[in-house]
Amino acid sequence: MNLFALMSDRRIVRIQLTAEVQREMDEAFTVQEQRFRDSSEDQIEFDGKYKPDDGECLFIDDYDDIDGLHDAIANPLGKPQIEPSADEFEKIKALFMGREIDGRRTAIVQNFDKRKILSNRGLSIFHSADVFRKVEGVGLTIGTNLSAILDDSRLSFFSFHSARQIFDLSQYFREATDEDLNVFAASEALKVADLNTFVTTSDSWVRRKVALVMQSGILERIDFEATKATALVFGVNLETEVTGDRVALVLPEKKAELKKLLRFLDEDYFQSVLSSTPHLSNSKRRI
Repeated sequence: MNLFALMSDRRIVRIQLTAEVQREMDEAFTVQEQRFRDSSEDQIEFDGKYKPDDGECLFIDDYDDIDGLHDAIANPLGKPQIEPSADEFEKIKALFMGREIDGRRTAIVQNFDKRKILSNRGLSIFHSADVFRKVEGVGLTIGTNLSAILDDSRLSFFSFHSARQIFDLSQYFREATDEDLNVFAASEALKVADLNTFVTTSDSWVRRKVALVMQSGILERIDFEATKATALVFGVNLETEVTGDRVALVLPEKKAELKKLLRFLDEDYFQSVLSSTPHLSNSKRRI
C-alpha cells in the first residue's frame, strides 16, 4: 500500500518510502485497521445525536468521495510526491493508505496535526544508538489509531468531530432544536442565567454550534482550570461559578460573547487536545 497525505487545500500527495519503511507502514496500518474493525462490530447510522459506546461506531452511507482518496489509491503514480519542507507538512490534514480487491475499494485514514511534525526548525533531537542526534531534515510521526475507514461509499468513524476535520461533512451538520437547547442548558457543566432568553434568541449559527458541542461530548470531559488557561490563548475569557462541589461554566448572555465561547469549545486545537484522553461514557445518550 502507498502512503498519501490529504492537504488542507484538498490536494493529495504521495509520500515516497523506502522498501523497509513501506513494509513497516503496511504492517502498522493493517494492525490499526483490524483494531478499528474489532472495535466497530455494531455500526449505527449517523444522525447527529447518537454517541457510540465501546464496540460501536457511526457510519454515513453514500458518502461522495469528492477528494478522490479511492482514485489516488488506484493510481498512485498520478499523484505528485510531497515537498519535504516544514511549510508543506503543516498543510497535512490526514494520512491514508488503501487497496482495491475484487472491485471493493478501501481507504484507511488517520487524522494529522502539527504536533506530529518533526522539523529542523529550532533544534529537534531524537535518540539513536545511545545518543541523541539532531533532526537534519523534516519528518512526521505516524499515529497509533485510525480516524475513519472509507469502504467504497460507506464512511465509518467513532468521532464526528475528528471525521469532519478530514472530510467535508457540512451537509450532515444540523441545528439544535429547542428541546436540544434545553438539554444543553441543563448540563451540570453549564450555568444559564435565563433559559427562556437563551432558547428564543439562539440563531442558526448558535444552534449549529450547540449541536456540534453536544455531539463532541466535550462538556462531559471538561477540565475547567485547563479550559480557562487555553481559552486565554484564544482571547476568550471564561467565567465559572462554584456551588458546593460543583463547578459550572457560565454561558454569556450577550450573543457575541456566547458565540466566542461556542466557537472556542468547537475549536480544532482545543478538541484535539481533549481527544487525546480516553473517551469516558457510561451509558448511551441521545442529545
